[in-house]
Amino acid sequence: MGKLIITQYENNLCSLYLSQTGKPLELSIEPVSDKNRLGNIYVGYVTQIVKNIDAAFIEIADGEVCYCSLKEKVPYLFGAHANNDKLCMGDSVLVQLEKEAIKTKQASVTGKLQFTGKHLVLLHGLSGVRVSNKITEKQEANRLSTLLKDLCTENYGFIVRTNAQNAADSVLKNEAKRLAAQYEALCSTGIHKAKGSLLYRTPLGYTDFLRDLPEDELTEVITDVAEVYETLSAYCRDFQPEDLSKLRHYTDSTISLSALYSFQKIWKEATAKYVFLKSGASLVIEPTEALTVIDVNTGKAVSKKTAGDEVFYKINEEAARACMEQIRLRNLSGMILIDFINMKAPEYNELLLKHLRELAAKDRLPVEVVDMTGLGLVELTRKKVKKPLHECIIY
Repeated sequence: MGKLIITQYENNLCSLYLSQTGKPLELSIEPVSDKNRLGNIYVGYVTQIVKNIDAAFIEIADGEVCYCSLKEKVPYLFGAHANNDKLCMGDSVLVQLEKEAIKTKQASVTGKLQFTGKHLVLLHGLSGVRVSNKITEKQEANRLSTLLKDLCTENYGFIVRTNAQNAADSVLKNEAKRLAAQYEALCSTGIHKAKGSLLYRTPLGYTDFLRDLPEDELTEVITDVAEVYETLSAYCRDFQPEDLSKLRHYTDSTISLSALYSFQKIWKEATAKYVFLKSGASLVIEPTEALTVIDVNTGKAVSKKTAGDEVFYKINEEAARACMEQIRLRNLSGMILIDFINMKAPEYNELLLKHLRELAAKDRLPVEVVDMTGLGLVELTRKKVKKPLHECIIY
């Protein structure tokens, strides 16, 4: 069971700290007010089609052009000016911001519009119902699929989130109807709006954070920011009444919330190059432009006399757990390479990969452990959504 701490930062920003049994799981910096754009829906203007990379470039605001992949076939919702059912230069089209600009990479948008709830995601262009892979019980997956099948249309379907497991039928149906009403309202008015219009504003980042957490993983939400407390209270009253009692407004003037939970120390450790493990081994974490590299060093964990595959595997096992914790804590994403301690026996490498995949399944974002290269480097990828922690403003 965990706590979500939201404390004042600076320049209309707040720090989010998710902990479990006193140990930090995730850190983030979010705007207090409406500055988060991820998930916003705009009337975009197609400025260019580049066939050799199968992409379009779409302007969503004055001078802001975003990348849009054309590899997935999407039934685009066109605005007032459209040439045909395919995306062409000069078209007005409804798009959703799916990735913010990161360093030299442009922001990206998609025509697959989605509206996210606690238990469900309504997805434009989806046929039928898709159930989260993390819902492994076949009977429960069938129940959820059957329940929502009749609520789908030719224009949209539903993705059932992990949070929906064992949720009441009435709760799921009501949420599906609410999301459908949002979608229909946007479609009926959005196609008549001028290019560059903002049609849908995504909920604030800390609201999304609360929404996405499984109910049984959160015991308390504490904030010293009055605006954040009021926003979360209103959100919970409307959409998550079960979490309303968990909210607490921290007003103690004797010690700040940041000092109480040692935020400065936590941020410093979460952006440090070195992470030291209990065994005496360590991680060296090096983010680069293209990927992140994590090196596992034995350090004081073993001596040359005792070194062997069995000892190395125990260190690698501990390091694997620490790697996945740091990846989630620092919000590392994209391509990640981990250089574990070399082991000669193939069976130990297989055990290590299995252990990593089990740990990766616990992350809230999709993580794929690809394989181990011939040089003994483990390749994995993690979905890139927000900026990593080291690119954020820190204490």
